[in-house]
Amino acid sequence: MTYQIVPESAPFNGEQRAWLNGFLAGVLGVLDQQSAQGGSSTALAAAATQLAPSLGAGLTSEQAAEESFPWHDPSLSLTDRMKLAEGMPKELRLMAAMAQLNCGSCGYLCKSYSEAIANGSEKNLTLCSPGGGDTAKVLRSLVKESTSQSHANGNDVAKPVKPTQAAPGTRDNPVQVQLIASDKLNGPGSAKDTRHVAIDLAGSGLSYRVGDALGLWPTNCDELVAKVIAAAKLDASAKVSSVGEDGQTPIVTMADSLLEKCLRTITPELLEVAIESVRARPKKNGAVAQDAEWIASLEAFGESEDLLEWDVLEFFEAFPTLCLSAQQIIDALNAHRPRLYSIASSQALHPTQVHLTVGRVVNEVRKRHRKGVASTMLADRLQPNSSLRAFIQPSHGFTIPSDPKAPMIMVGPGTGIAPFIAFLQQRQVDNATGRNWLFFGDQKSASDFLYREQLECWQKGGLLTKLDLAFSRDDASKVYVQHRMLEQGAELFAWLESGGYFFVCGDASRMAVDVDKALQEVIAVHGKKTATEAKQYLVAMTKAKRYVRDVY
Repeated sequence: MTYQIVPESAPFNGEQRAWLNGFLAGVLGVLDQQSAQGGSSTALAAAATQLAPSLGAGLTSEQAAEESFPWHDPSLSLTDRMKLAEGMPKELRLMAAMAQLNCGSCGYLCKSYSEAIANGSEKNLTLCSPGGGDTAKVLRSLVKESTSQSHANGNDVAKPVKPTQAAPGTRDNPVQVQLIASDKLNGPGSAKDTRHVAIDLAGSGLSYRVGDALGLWPTNCDELVAKVIAAAKLDASAKVSSVGEDGQTPIVTMADSLLEKCLRTITPELLEVAIESVRARPKKNGAVAQDAEWIASLEAFGESEDLLEWDVLEFFEAFPTLCLSAQQIIDALNAHRPRLYSIASSQALHPTQVHLTVGRVVNEVRKRHRKGVASTMLADRLQPNSSLRAFIQPSHGFTIPSDPKAPMIMVGPGTGIAPFIAFLQQRQVDNATGRNWLFFGDQKSASDFLYREQLECWQKGGLLTKLDLAFSRDDASKVYVQHRMLEQGAELFAWLESGGYFFVCGDASRMAVDVDKALQEVIAVHGKKTATEAKQYLVAMTKAKRYVRDVY
């Protein structure tokens, strides 16, 4: 049965109307099944039909658009989000695969990233860091499905949309800034290397608000570039043409071009050109069967988990018989995407500077050290006065309360402390009277108490009303920020009841989840609420922009 429930006069665009018709039809379809089994769905069906014309009543177009994305909820599982988007247009199913955090770490929002993939302007399917490999797998499957359908229908695959000229200091038009210093914050004996990075903005025209992020374009280390070139059996001085961010195509060496390319991701284009190169090479002395094996291996690799896990160096090491030209490799690789860092300063206090808190990342993966390309660039490779390409990524509501008297609770373990240094600086400049409470945690108090002197100074001066610390490696039992929240539950709930704002910054997959659970428990226990009521309390806080997260 087909239902045309939402009238043309309802305040929705065609895509939104189609989704609502499909959603309500699905509900009514279930009711029909119940009716066929002896139940009565007539009244409910009538109610749903009557409800449809008023669904958009009183909503702005922006609110109506929000209502048409029911999967845009980070508490939903990926499986549940994809079910909600079944039958939707391609870009909406792509959006449902994102982590739904609008964290900006990909350089987009969930909706705009999906639209960029759908229209062909973005080829990299691994940019959603909170979603990780699970999101990338679903995106790859959806893109492959869409491409196959386009070919089957005789349609052209979407061509990249050429962006219009953006304003200076934005993602599509970064400006040059200079590194001032990259100072280590950890003390002796720490297992971490966290840097306070200061960057000179003088003459750049960049301005920011607390809560914003700074986007930086990284470059690879020379060692990794040299290893990739050697594994591909090519010459570092080979000349290639490489399209830059400015759209120009200068002739450069392969080594210089690879500095700007993403070597973490094996693109579908690289896999395709590798397979075609094996097919095209001359067949001599029984090489047909051998090449067929290589092609089968490459095709199997393209369907495996390894495609998302391996990097470009591992790819060439695993397939040593490949003979690609330098230009083929450069054309098949994605350019680096910017890395976003929460800003750890107030421009009101530091007019010509921006500060970051950066954790140097080096992991051992399959017996090889993999470096975080941007973090090791800032910590190891750049010297003071080195130039960087940068832009400001505005926050989406993650900033200090507009009311200077409002209480502010901040949870930021590790490098998640960065924006809260900025928040406190701004409140100091504003002479804000609102109470401020910080939960901070890391591994060891002796070596990992980041910004200790500044925080203790603010505490003594009264700006920082409360400071609760959790160092997980100081004792046999590991203590984290969520444990401190539970210990202080009664007072924490009292702050919320008095209009307090609750901010979280840091890891999305573990810390933010644990903090959310602890916060719901605090509300349930000390507010004498059921689990459902506690969740509704948080939903209300979120809608009022009093529960805000910057997680990645």
